[in-house]
Amino acid sequence: MIRSAFVATSNASRSLMRPWDRDFALAAITYVALYVALQWLSNVRPLLALNINPWNPQAGLALAFLVLYGGRAIAVTAAAVVMGGFAVRGMPANLPVQMAASVWVAIGYGGLAAFLREREIAAQIHTVRDASRLAGAAVGGTLIVAAAYVTIFLASGQLPLSDAVTAVTRYWIGDLSGVLTLTPLLINARGWREHLPLLQRHRWEMISQLAAILLTLWIIFRLPTADQLRFFYLLFLPVIWIALRWGWRGAMLSVLLIQIGLIVAARTEIPTARLIDLQFLMVTLSLTGLLLGAAVAERAGVLRRVAMSEAEQRALLAMAPDAVLAVDPHGRVRMANAAAARLFGEGIEAGEAQLAWFLPGLQLDRAQDRVTLNGRRADGSSFPAEIAQARLDPPANEGYLVTVRDATDRRRAEEQLRERDAALARAMRFAVAGELASALAHELNQPITALVSYLRASEILAAQPVGDSKRLQATLGKAAQEAIRASAVLRKLRDFYQGGARKSERVDIAALCRTVARAFEDRLRRANASLSVAIDPTLPLVEADGTQLEIVLHNLLANALDSVSHVAGAGRQLELHGSHHDGVVTLRVADSGPGITAEVGRRLFEPFVTSKPDGMGLGLAISRSLIRARGGELSCERSRKLGGAEFTIRLPIDPPSDTPSV
Repeated sequence: MIRSAFVATSNASRSLMRPWDRDFALAAITYVALYVALQWLSNVRPLLALNINPWNPQAGLALAFLVLYGGRAIAVTAAAVVMGGFAVRGMPANLPVQMAASVWVAIGYGGLAAFLREREIAAQIHTVRDASRLAGAAVGGTLIVAAAYVTIFLASGQLPLSDAVTAVTRYWIGDLSGVLTLTPLLINARGWREHLPLLQRHRWEMISQLAAILLTLWIIFRLPTADQLRFFYLLFLPVIWIALRWGWRGAMLSVLLIQIGLIVAARTEIPTARLIDLQFLMVTLSLTGLLLGAAVAERAGVLRRVAMSEAEQRALLAMAPDAVLAVDPHGRVRMANAAAARLFGEGIEAGEAQLAWFLPGLQLDRAQDRVTLNGRRADGSSFPAEIAQARLDPPANEGYLVTVRDATDRRRAEEQLRERDAALARAMRFAVAGELASALAHELNQPITALVSYLRASEILAAQPVGDSKRLQATLGKAAQEAIRASAVLRKLRDFYQGGARKSERVDIAALCRTVARAFEDRLRRANASLSVAIDPTLPLVEADGTQLEIVLHNLLANALDSVSHVAGAGRQLELHGSHHDGVVTLRVADSGPGITAEVGRRLFEPFVTSKPDGMGLGLAISRSLIRARGGELSCERSRKLGGAEFTIRLPIDPPSDTPSV
């Protein structure tokens, strides 16, 4: 690497300088030695002894050194220019003018290096834009340096005005050719070692390319018509070949080899009378190789990114659990991933399968769509499929991307969930049957006792010789009312045990709450507990199943009563509140018991979770299932007023039409 040449390390002795200064000093010494050597080697047919040669590779070396080391390298560059002039021409008579010109060269290329470094030009050449920026900066920078360099000699009288244009042109072309050839190679020298294995594998191809360059040079300089510049264009063929194969680095190395061949020819007896004119063609060849090589590098980078993106997409498709199909506009499957082969069966990825056979009824006529229909496997069996489709927009290929998911397991899980909810509801009816039977026995005791009393009174009245028909009729009417009341209670019991079918009716929540509260009067009295009922009299009627709501309220109040039974003294309080807001009726059942522990609270509404020693853990789970079946919600939190648990029922006045039945 060039920086390794600049930054050589020495273990022979320890220096008093800091390592940072020592490294730069060693790099500077190496740089000056290389600069002087290149100055001497390229000193072929100079113009008017002004150090203006057809090709100045030392200019490319100087610019690379300044880009790598910044402003501190300007003084070293000025010294290298002066020493190079001394090595070639000895002590000049016009020493001040030579010193001024050398200082200007160092300052001019220092400014160009700062420009390249600030705009990150030449540090990385990955695209044609990068190469164009470097070429443009090199053309402008070398022209400014050449014009000022010649102006110094014009001002000192060392150069006649008539030779000014020729001197500027030749100095500019020589420096520009040297910069284009060497600077990008030296700055980007890091990483050359990475390409060595590749070059080793293709060494015979490289030997062929080298032979093509040498053969072309032999044709140019050894044929009798070598003085004709048209043969020089043959060099474009191997340079283009190398640029297409190895990018701009290979192209610049081939141009460097050609430049060395020109210098060798000029220093020998080979006729090169038009060497200056050849440098104009060399600049053209350098620009062609640089830009074409950059285009190749840019294309290779794009292809790498595309290949990486395609590899990532293939990996994603291979790992995708859903079937993914690429379909052309005519409905033919172009591509199918492994999941598609597992779902539909072998043959769908063959490239000739028709989507309509596997997904009958699917219409590919929208930019994006999601549908559910029955799919068909290769063996003819069907399955429920959830499908998402999207149109492939330009610049992608025309067609659609279709993803298919087998919904069999999901539907089976939903069916199992519905069956579980139904089983929970049935279990709830049997679990609370004892409590409900106790309440019904209490309700039936009064009407049956009254009915017996009224029938006996009627029997006595009917046995009298002179019967009182009005009193008998009134007594029989009261007996009939009590019988109707007992029949209603029994009908509730029958509806409770039948269950399953959803009944929708307009339920008076306030009346229902009062009925449930009266059913607990005897239990409250025995438990020495009080129940506060506060129902908003403006509660609207709710579309629901009255029997199911009565079961839920009965279960919540029974749990609350069991909770306060552990409280000593007169602190056994229960509350039943009802209100409505924004189309939702809210019922709250709170108690002053110890509340619910955090461990139980996390799984409170799961089946078989209970804090009662003899509880079944089904009441709350089924109660929430019943409430949710009506589009509502049942939740629990700590009561701020009483300190125990507070269960909240929220029911929409008009539940959604798609609520499931229980």
